[in-house]
Amino acid sequence: MKQGKYTQEDLINAKTLIISSVDSISSEQDTQITYYYGQELSDTFATVEEYAQNIEKVTKQEVQNLANTVEINTIYFLKNE
Repeated sequence: MKQGKYTQEDLINAKTLIISSVDSISSEQDTQITYYYGQELSDTFATVEEYAQNIEKVTKQEVQNLANTVEINTIYFLKNE
């Protein structure tokens, strides 16, 4: 991601998945409470619809820029026993 080695289709698919998850916020009361409580704590406010619209506007360059600010913190090794 840091080098932008993914397609526009990958970005569209990721956005679709995230927006689908965002759209489900309205379907359960406890999820709505958690969402709006998070908004209150961060001193921001965006309706669920506005949040989905903001996700839709994200560009490949923005994803790449953000990816370049992230560093690996922990690596886990899993094995079957």
